[in-house]
Amino acid sequence: MSAMQQVPLDHHNDDKKSTHTSNGNSDAQHDLHYQDLGSEVGSIKQTVGVSKMEAVARVTQGKAGRKYLIGIALAVYACNWVYSMEGSTTYSYAIWATSDFGEHSGGLAALNIATGIISSVCTPFLARFADVFGRGQVYAVGLACYVVGFVIIAASPNLSAYIIGNVLQSIGGATVSLMNAILCADLLPLKWRGMGLGLLSTPYLATVWYTSSIAEALGTDKNWRWGYGMYCIIMPVIMGPAIWVILSLERKARKQGYIEEIQANAQVGDEKAAQMASEKMNAPKAPIKTRAVQIFHEMDTVGLLLLAFGWSLLLLPFSLAGGADHGYANRSLIAMFVVGAVCLMMYAGWEIFYAKYPTAPKRLFKNRTFIMGIIINWIYMVAGYMNLTYVYSYTYIITDFNDRTQNYYNNVLTMGLCSFGVVAGLVYRYTHRYKIWQIAGLAVKIIGMGVFCNVGTNQKGRLIVAQFLVGAGGAMSVVASQIAVQASVPHQDVALVISLLGLWTAIGAGVGSAVSAAHWQANLPEALRRYVPTTIDDATITLWYGNIIAIKEYAIGTPERDGAIRAYQEVIGVLFKGALGISFVPLIAACFQTNYYLGDQQNSITNTDTAGRKVDIPAEEEKPKTTFQKILRLWDR
Repeated sequence: MSAMQQVPLDHHNDDKKSTHTSNGNSDAQHDLHYQDLGSEVGSIKQTVGVSKMEAVARVTQGKAGRKYLIGIALAVYACNWVYSMEGSTTYSYAIWATSDFGEHSGGLAALNIATGIISSVCTPFLARFADVFGRGQVYAVGLACYVVGFVIIAASPNLSAYIIGNVLQSIGGATVSLMNAILCADLLPLKWRGMGLGLLSTPYLATVWYTSSIAEALGTDKNWRWGYGMYCIIMPVIMGPAIWVILSLERKARKQGYIEEIQANAQVGDEKAAQMASEKMNAPKAPIKTRAVQIFHEMDTVGLLLLAFGWSLLLLPFSLAGGADHGYANRSLIAMFVVGAVCLMMYAGWEIFYAKYPTAPKRLFKNRTFIMGIIINWIYMVAGYMNLTYVYSYTYIITDFNDRTQNYYNNVLTMGLCSFGVVAGLVYRYTHRYKIWQIAGLAVKIIGMGVFCNVGTNQKGRLIVAQFLVGAGGAMSVVASQIAVQASVPHQDVALVISLLGLWTAIGAGVGSAVSAAHWQANLPEALRRYVPTTIDDATITLWYGNIIAIKEYAIGTPERDGAIRAYQEVIGVLFKGALGISFVPLIAACFQTNYYLGDQQNSITNTDTAGRKVDIPAEEEKPKTTFQKILRLWDR
């Protein structure tokens, strides 16, 4: 079965498909941003944003254009460096900030859920915005969210303001992460895609060492505010050049006529492309009202708002139940559950029956590789955040780590993910396959999660080994999932599938955090009361539940600290075992992935390169010759 047959392509509005002619004015009025890709991929339409990047790819090809490609790479890498630095420090500040507000346990879970869900739900918005307008414009939106968010955090008088600022800041971070992945997909062929994604994570291998000192200096008392505030200056200085480079290359491509030529090629082929490109360059723009209505539909604004409200309202009650009157029986929480579920059902109805440009088009649900990628990453993150939500608080209590060592440990998982991300990219480059390596990586991750289930007091070696195995195995899977879903769709859908994969990955993290928070809040206070000496009154137990720093004041070996350790081990042990159990689901799902050949093509559906030109898969690669190649091709289709 061919790749085209595996991924049937249809469109929500086939009956409304525009009739293209050589009349540039008619096209400009009828379909402002989309151009037909032609019969080869059905009636999917290519947006101006995608055409811009294919045009930029043409500018960067050859020896003369290599300097431009290097310029993009350096600008993006610089953005990612600061993004990784920010992530390595602010994650540690969250413990101090929530404890400063006296809301450590509930506040940390609420923070994780709010930032994870809201910032990720915005990614389809950002992806559609990038397709309709361009990649550089989305970077500018991310920069604005970053600056405003950090200003709010630095001045936050309470937990609510702190969370709001973090949501905006995380939207900025999501923008950088999403756009870096999209640019990799736009400008790198499949054989180098994994390497590009892996290299984008390498800044963490360096930032982990010096950010620990920053976190130690700014992570106490009120100094954590300065830790956030300094990024109000750093982000504009670093992201500004990246925005300028991308926009400059788009202007250069437009001056050379590449953008109009690519759009014209998509409609009528090479023969009439030059004439049509000239007509479209001189065509008058549609009225502002017409453009605004078209953009409203192209962004699928209604659907994305329903999705955002639905998941946020459905998951936030899990973190709020512990502090609400009557717990889950609280009327406000019940209302949030009901409204959230209704919003998600309305979203499904809207996407199926009303959306002109759905963010969840039917063709993706017929794409086995995309569905398997969603399942793998969703369960991966549910299990991961059942572990991660409180694992650093757990290690803070059961070990004698000082603040600097604790921050080092907090980054062990990141070290494993980032170092093996590069290894995965190299392996995928030279074997031209990814499926068997993803299966192996998920198996290693399961071993690491098993080690977590058997860690005693102050057993630092086991804690480190467990985190590293989870990170190393996870890297092989994370990179493979991204390559797989990107290879399984035409270029027009790449930004969409990257954002949807990120969305469902983050929803998985939100679900994992919600489950973890519900279990933690329901059981930790009672466990502390049961294991801590009776000389500790209930008010102190309540203090300990909200502020783990107070527990650390007691040395390991004292009845108070040992009692708290037993309580933490009992409560988090249930989460560890549950996470281990469901981690076998991604391993099974990976066996059903399509093992696409990774070559010079931008994707494996149209088999075109990054500039939109046809490429051929080498005939000798169609059938494996050696035993090793046959192993790599296990369950190919």
